[in-house]
Amino acid sequence: MMNILNTRKKERFLFLLLVSALCALLLAPAFRAQAARPTGTVKNPILNVRSSASTNSSIVCKLTKGTEVTIIDETTGDDGLKWYDVFFAYNGDAKEGFVRADLVNVSGGSSGSSSSGSSSSASGTRYVKPSVAIVRSYASTNADIRARLNKGTTVTIVSSKTGADDGRTWYKVSFNQNGVSVEGYIRGDLLVESNPGGSSSGGTDVSGTRYVNADIVRVRTWASTKGDIRSRLSKGTTVSLISSKTGDDGQTWYKVSYSEGGYQLNGYIRGDLLSENNPGGSSSGSSSSGSGSTNTPATIRPAVANIRTWASTNGDIRSKLSQGTSVTIVGEQTGKDDGRKWYKISYRSGGSTLTGYIRGDLLNIGSTGSSSSTSSSSGSSSSAVAQVRSYASPYADIRTTLENGTKVSVIKRVTGEDGQEWTKISFTQNGQKLEGYVPSSILK
Repeated sequence: MMNILNTRKKERFLFLLLVSALCALLLAPAFRAQAARPTGTVKNPILNVRSSASTNSSIVCKLTKGTEVTIIDETTGDDGLKWYDVFFAYNGDAKEGFVRADLVNVSGGSSGSSSSGSSSSASGTRYVKPSVAIVRSYASTNADIRARLNKGTTVTIVSSKTGADDGRTWYKVSFNQNGVSVEGYIRGDLLVESNPGGSSSGGTDVSGTRYVNADIVRVRTWASTKGDIRSRLSKGTTVSLISSKTGDDGQTWYKVSYSEGGYQLNGYIRGDLLSENNPGGSSSGSSSSGSGSTNTPATIRPAVANIRTWASTNGDIRSKLSQGTSVTIVGEQTGKDDGRKWYKISYRSGGSTLTGYIRGDLLNIGSTGSSSSTSSSSGSSSSAVAQVRSYASPYADIRTTLENGTKVSVIKRVTGEDGQEWTKISFTQNGQKLEGYVPSSILK
């Protein structure tokens, strides 16, 4: 009886041993694949994760000591040191960025590149294939949107890599936007080697003049009602056609050129909002009051007044003018939102002459005061503050204001949307390091 029990125990042991061996063989490739990609933990109490292998690049996020990262690739930074391209979880999201290698404790696998996420050298020119392609901050559809590029837009290939999420080829590309060189990632299947048609603006070249046929028409940064609003044009405003394309709503959109505030700007308007014949109204969008409103001097009444892009408190803020600033009234109209009188004014700001709208009760009409921002021969602004913009244009959002005499560091100089030279600057404000653009003429 004992011999029978011992035999069964031996059979059961051999059976379990065989199953274990089979499991090991089946799972070994998976374990090997997982082990092939090294991991590491953060050494420092706080580690800055950068958008590229440079301490001058923007900070993606900050990781605390002991945080685990997966090493995708390694590269040499502009400081000559080794950097890791890492992938990690942050606040429930998957993120990617660059950290200096000496700030990470590496464990497991080789720190070399892996086929599932390594960067490889690539170069050349490509063109955007779909109507609109999204450029991401890193090689994943989960990454933040850095830009939207239209069909036919030219990009320069910097490098290629395999996306960690989808296993597809992504390209790191460089392109120009608003006069600034921008980099980001775009999926390989969204680019082609030959221009898919149209101009670099992503449409078919057209020409001619059209007129705005609605009371207020929004000019967009790209051919979609989801595009950012660049300007608001009034009925009868004249625009010049540059190209046409089909928007993401299936309708025809025109890329147009138009004059606003003394500057020549470009943007997109839906075709049904334009007419070949002038429907009436002033080309500037303001109706003259007749007696005494044109070229009438005035000054700002309150301590600070917002100058708007159109006659409404819903209009974007173009500038902020201080009490006593001299302006010139060039037209007037009734606000469509509030029924109150608004004036279109001309004024000086950042060394340039601009126009905008202000509510009538915020002006002292017929009086003169100080100039708002006329540049002196030394290059410094005579205004108390300088407006720092988000990009090189007098119509860009105001990031902050700096007092006259504030010390700044020059990053680079570019030609702005107004054709003038702008300077990208960095500075410290309230203990925080910030960047933005100012006209070069206000620096000394």
